Amino acid sequence: MKAAVFQGVGQIEIAELPMPEPEPGEVVIKVHYCGICGSDLGAYETGTYETGLIIGHEFAGEIINTGERVYGLEVGDLVTVNSIVPCGMCYFCGHGMSGQCEDVIQPGVSHNGGMAEYAKVPASATYRLPAGVTTRQAALAEPLGGALHAVRLSALKPGDRVLVMGAGPIGLLTLQCARLAGAREVYVTEVSPIRAELAARLGATAVFNPEKDNPFVALDEPTEGLGPDVIFVCAGIPAVIEDAITLIRKGGQIMVVGIAEEPVTADFMTVVLSEVSIKGSYSGYEEVPLALDFIAQGRVDVESLISHEIALEDVVEQGFEVLTHPPHDAVKILVKM
Repeated sequence: MKAAVFQGVGQIEIAELPMPEPEPGEVVIKVHYCGICGSDLGAYETGTYETGLIIGHEFAGEIINTGERVYGLEVGDLVTVNSIVPCGMCYFCGHGMSGQCEDVIQPGVSHNGGMAEYAKVPASATYRLPAGVTTRQAALAEPLGGALHAVRLSALKPGDRVLVMGAGPIGLLTLQCARLAGAREVYVTEVSPIRAELAARLGATAVFNPEKDNPFVALDEPTEGLGPDVIFVCAGIPAVIEDAITLIRKGGQIMVVGIAEEPVTADFMTVVLSEVSIKGSYSGYEEVPLALDFIAQGRVDVESLISHEIALEDVVEQGFEVLTHPPHDAVKILVKM
C-alpha cells in the first residue's frame, strides 16, 4: 500500500509499505479521506514527529478487516477515528481527563495514522458513521471535536460576545460552535480574504483584517468599550495571543486553542489587574461522537470548509507546501485515497 511517511523537517515520502494486519482489538480501515491538520504542518516545519511515522490523524473510511475481540464493528462499516486513544488506567483517565492521558496512543502522531491507503487502529478509537454522514464529512469530525471541546471547556454563556482570532478550519468550526452555545455576537479576525468571506457566510457578526483594521478600535463600539467576554485564539502565532490579553474585557476569558511553536511574551500586569483567565484547550476526545451527531443533524457546516481534494501522491506539492507558504486560497485540504 502507499502511505505518507514523515522523514524529517520538510520531508514526507510517499512510500510503498506492507498491508497492515490487525492484532486482537484492532481493525483495518480502507481510508477514503484524510485531512491535513495544523499540527501536521507544525511537524513538517519543525520536525516534531518521529522519522518513519505514517502521518494523518483526521481520517475516515471503511472497515475491511477485524482482529479477534472486536465487538460492535463489522467489515463494511463506515467509520471515523478518534485521534486520542487513552489507556484508561492513569491518574488523568481516572479523573475524567482522558485527553491528558499519560500513556496515550495517537494515530498519526505517536503511532501510524491514516494518510495511507489502509490504516490499522484500535477498535475502541473507531466510531460508526450516523446515517447520512459521508466519509468526506467525517474526516472533519476530529477537528470539530476539538472546537466543541474548546467551547465546552470555556466560560461562554448565552448572550456573551465572542472573538475568534484566526479563521482557519479550527477557527471556523469554533465560530459555529460558539453560535450554537448561545453567543449573541461572534467577531472574527483573519487576514485571508477567502477565509474571512467564509467566516461571514458561516455566521460571524463581523470580520476584521488585523493587518488593515485595528482590532482594538474595531471592537470598541460593538462591545461598548468593554471588549469581548470570551476570546478563542485559534491561530498559533505569539503576537495573536499577546493581542488577546489587551483585547479581552476585564474578568474575561482567553481560550488558547492554536499551538504556538515559539515562546509567547505575555503582559501579565494586565492579566493580574484585569483578572483575566487564560485557559488552554487540547483536542476533543470525548466530543468526537457529539461532532458526528452535529454533522448528521446539519447543526455544523463542515462541507463549506473543504476547499481542495488532492491525491496522496500530491500531498507535499499541493498540500504541505501550499499550506506552509501563504498567501493561498486553501481552507481545508483533504487527501483522497
